[in-house]
Amino acid sequence: MLKLPVYARNGQYYFHTRYENHQIKRSLNTKDPAIAMIRALELLKVIDMTIDLKKIKKYEIDLGRGVFKSNGREDHADMMDALANIDRIGLKVQHTSPPTPKHGGDELKAPIGLRLPEVVEKFFNLKKQLKPATALQYKKTVNEFAGYSGNQYISEYDNSDVTRYMDHLATFNEPRTIDNKIGILNTIFNFAIKQGYYFKDNPAAERRLMSKKDRAKGGYGIFEAEEIQQIFKSEYLQTFKQEDPDFYYCILTALVTGARASEITSLEISQLKDVPPHIVIRDSKTVAGIREIPLPQALYDELKTFATGKTKMFRYLELEGKGSGNAVGKKFKRHLVKLEIIRNKLVLHSLRKFFNNSMKSEKVPIEARCQMVGHEFENINNTIYSNQFTIKELTDLVNPVQANILKLIKFENLQ
Repeated sequence: MLKLPVYARNGQYYFHTRYENHQIKRSLNTKDPAIAMIRALELLKVIDMTIDLKKIKKYEIDLGRGVFKSNGREDHADMMDALANIDRIGLKVQHTSPPTPKHGGDELKAPIGLRLPEVVEKFFNLKKQLKPATALQYKKTVNEFAGYSGNQYISEYDNSDVTRYMDHLATFNEPRTIDNKIGILNTIFNFAIKQGYYFKDNPAAERRLMSKKDRAKGGYGIFEAEEIQQIFKSEYLQTFKQEDPDFYYCILTALVTGARASEITSLEISQLKDVPPHIVIRDSKTVAGIREIPLPQALYDELKTFATGKTKMFRYLELEGKGSGNAVGKKFKRHLVKLEIIRNKLVLHSLRKFFNNSMKSEKVPIEARCQMVGHEFENINNTIYSNQFTIKELTDLVNPVQANILKLIKFENLQ
């Protein structure tokens, strides 16, 4: 592999070396890396610099026979860069998808030239469990990145592409959003590496801007007890119960179960169980989210009556990229504005945080809290040496918490 004394600054390539104690620095007057390499070689000939050809690792490209050989991983990477530049210098090669490398001089089969959106489609083909909203976010982010960086073949991407994209995002996105988008790219590049589509280090790895502490500070807020009383005042809830019972039972269920809006709005009548009263979550954003959640008897009785004759408990439809809980969240936000509860970062998800905080305040064990809200609890003793709480055990632990919350909002006045 021939290392040339060439570097790029602000997109322009320069030649910089020393010869017999003289420094030689010249602009190569191009932004094209292939042209820059050619001009650098010509400069080396002019100054008569000795090159030890024995130290040069050589790759072989024979387009006519479809033969591609490399000597080691670095040589293979250089070969892939050369293939990416072949069209620019007047040769034609048909790109289909990137090769599976066989290092140590073995031949490679016809090269693969996937672009990043094509890699995402292969990712979706193998990750069929992704929720539609998650898949749409992946596709939007990758298309945005690919469009910004010129829709290159995946072999052409490097750290500088991700850095420029992050600089671009910083002009209109918050650090949390930037981290989320780069996290998606990190996942896709990891997938590409494992599947043999990309052979460099992951250019999106270790790029997080916010620490765990920063993310915790910047997350959704938690309602205070007084705010919960204001939100669930009898006169408001009675109106919702009469005019929009779907909304009424959704926010009430969220308050006393900590379930996600999408988990509640997608419920079917078959997921409402008795002995003891509970709901079964079958579709969630995480594996831990597939769970059974106890219900207070009074709320179970009302839900049973409300859902009689239905298949789907609530009227909300799944929207591509937004889930079925989006409409509930928007109406809840309007309700907060009307009540002048405008403290920052308070949303429907804040009910989930309030319930979890209530369990913690009433000394519900952390294992039970995680099981209730569908969080992973990574602990060897818990995951390997213990079983989950049964629905009866979980009911005994959380029913007192649920009863106190219903007492706080004077639920008996709503029945």
